[in-house]
Amino acid sequence: MSFSEISSWTLRLHTDAVEFSPSGSQALIGTYELNESTRERYGSVICYEISPNQANKSFEIDLPGVLDLSWMCPDLCLVASSSGEIYTIQSHPSQPLTVHSINKVSESLLLSIDFNSNKIVTSDADGFIYLINASDNHVICKWKAHEYEPWCAQFNRNDDYLLLTGGDDCMARVWDQRVGFSQSVFDQKHEMGVCSLYGVPMHSHLISTGCFDEKLRLWDLRKTRSDKPEELVVFHSEGGGVWRHKWSPNGHHVLMACMHAGFAVVHVTHFGSDDLKPVATAAFYRPTEKLAYGVDWQINNGSSDQFEAQIGTCSFYDNCVSFATYRDSTA
Repeated sequence: MSFSEISSWTLRLHTDAVEFSPSGSQALIGTYELNESTRERYGSVICYEISPNQANKSFEIDLPGVLDLSWMCPDLCLVASSSGEIYTIQSHPSQPLTVHSINKVSESLLLSIDFNSNKIVTSDADGFIYLINASDNHVICKWKAHEYEPWCAQFNRNDDYLLLTGGDDCMARVWDQRVGFSQSVFDQKHEMGVCSLYGVPMHSHLISTGCFDEKLRLWDLRKTRSDKPEELVVFHSEGGGVWRHKWSPNGHHVLMACMHAGFAVVHVTHFGSDDLKPVATAAFYRPTEKLAYGVDWQINNGSSDQFEAQIGTCSFYDNCVSFATYRDSTA
């Protein structure tokens, strides 16, 4: 389990989000900065052209502060902005970035965004979640999901009807579009704020949560409120909250941005065994000592003898973007 750095860049604004395009040929970086004297928030999206063992900065477009990114299709990416607007950015290889559309959603900051099956989900700093039809930008539903900032709102890729949200009120919640949003169908209180959630691939009944208390946990959605689900801690970073995490398609590796502890890939074995708890082995990557914030990967499906992925990282306070290759021959 090892990392090999490809390139590293220092940008002019704080970097907080990175997303590889569906084809893997591009990576978009989001930046966000607050002017303490004027209270103005501003940012940008920067494009990197990606090839094996290479990442080259190409184009940049100025926007309000960018807090999250989500690709819709090979050339369109959604931006959750500090102005409460969803920007749709058009990104063609070797061409300047352009604004395809702007949709005003909230008067508050948009904190997260995700796209799936022609729908968009986004959260704002007032605790509201918005489910939006991507075809016409119609808000299908808006509801108060959390008492404090919902840091994450995401579709469960294991079940398109389920939405996952987590917030600074220490709650992780699951919502079912089929029954409405007056009440969550699953909720679980954590020790600290919930930063990230994910439906675990190959295990349709499991979700994972990342928390400011430095722990990555698994939860079984088959357990009802009366069952009092038992937490299963997969990994403890011992130094930083699990701000972002993303599973590999086979559910054996999870990529994490662990804030003060850096970035990590955790290899999970004995996963799904009835009589064995998952065993996690971690490799850390620390391109800088600053806050590990944005992270994404493009997995090399052509490598049969080992697990290999190209990783993009964003460190917030020093404006650092780094690309590296991760390899695990034990996979």
